[in-house]
Amino acid sequence: MKNTTALFLLLLSVALFYTFTSPYYEKVKALSATAAEYQNVLDNLSLIKEKRDELEVNYEQIPKTEVERLAKVLPDNVDPVRLAQELDAIAARYGISMKNVRVDVASAQNGALPVLPENEKPYEKVTLAFSFISNYPNFREFLEDLEKSLRLMDMKSLVFQTGETAFSEYRISIDTYWLK
Repeated sequence: MKNTTALFLLLLSVALFYTFTSPYYEKVKALSATAAEYQNVLDNLSLIKEKRDELEVNYEQIPKTEVERLAKVLPDNVDPVRLAQELDAIAARYGISMKNVRVDVASAQNGALPVLPENEKPYEKVTLAFSFISNYPNFREFLEDLEKSLRLMDMKSLVFQTGETAFSEYRISIDTYWLK
């Protein structure tokens, strides 16, 4: 009789477990797995914060003049008037007066073509075209200064007309860039 009672109680406890306890046990296991995932995310977040703080300290150690130089190399916006003034200041050192200055942002951004996100570039470009009259030595020195300037520039075209005097007319078109 003791064996049947014990067997009955054992079967009853197994039935009660599967009836009432098992669904809660599965929920607890699922919640435990979710909690482990969240803990992993929190651990990663703390590592990211540490890295950010480390990078911020390193950034603060960079001299301000170097940060300004980096901003000239690849600025975060384009100011066509200021760009033209910078080029005019370089040209003025050699007695060159720029004329017919054109800034073309639209040609650099062809809106007719769709750009897929994976092909999108992190920078934009602007085309600056201008002309001037100068002698050849001053023209070469002007180009050398443009080459040494911090701003990234690609010369698209250079057209010149010589005359009977020592002066020639030069037309230059350059592309320059900025970060989005």
